[in-house]
Amino acid sequence: MKMNERLEGDALTISLEGNFDEFSSPLIEEKIGKELEEQAEKLLLDLSGVGYISSAGIRVLILAHKAAVKKNKDFLVVNMSEKVKEVLEMVGILPLVTVQGGMYGGS
Repeated sequence: MKMNERLEGDALTISLEGNFDEFSSPLIEEKIGKELEEQAEKLLLDLSGVGYISSAGIRVLILAHKAAVKKNKDFLVVNMSEKVKEVLEMVGILPLVTVQGGMYGGS
């Protein structure tokens, strides 16, 4: 899993490339938690490079959402592939995360 980040104003975008699974999710969870604690008022998780998400990746999204709400910060999932969107719809968490970008709404 590759992770790149870009800070623009108070918004930090973390772009992922690879599988979001049990092997990569601990590192991603740690990174998101750290950024929500420190600088990011708005955290965007760009999933355009993710072709597969497992239950471990879904868990990270749920925990990130809860942490952001608790800290009164924004957490947005952006640029999902059709496959990832379908998985999140099937497990019922798509409404939990704010989705933007690509063909799935937002700006």
